[in-house]
Amino acid sequence: MKMQASHIASEHCTRVRTALLNLHRVLVDIERRDYEKVHGRQSAGEFLQVMAYDESMQWLEPLSRLIVMLDEALDEKSTIDVAPHVVAARALELLKLDRERTDSFMSRYLHHFDRSADLAVEHAALVQLLNTVV
Repeated sequence: MKMQASHIASEHCTRVRTALLNLHRVLVDIERRDYEKVHGRQSAGEFLQVMAYDESMQWLEPLSRLIVMLDEALDEKSTIDVAPHVVAARALELLKLDRERTDSFMSRYLHHFDRSADLAVEHAALVQLLNTVV
């Protein structure tokens, strides 16, 4: 019975991870379109360099960090003990649509959220999943 509950929890965490990755992918796609409007077409490698080193992309770091934390929580070999519900709570806090917040993540996130139906759909799906973990 305990093994089955653990398996169900693991599957749920995997779904949350997939939803986080989908949200991240949508944000990266939006950023890439915006970047290429100004700087011209970029190869995948060139844009990867932009994502890794350009200061304008640092706002995505809190979301990327959550994905890494969840990966560590799911990794049976990890020496870092991170409970999935802790990651879910942090994700809910990060993604809370608070127009009073002025941090760079929320400012940029809301900017994209207000302009992208794809982002709104991914956001809603992720929040719904996260609320079942916390």
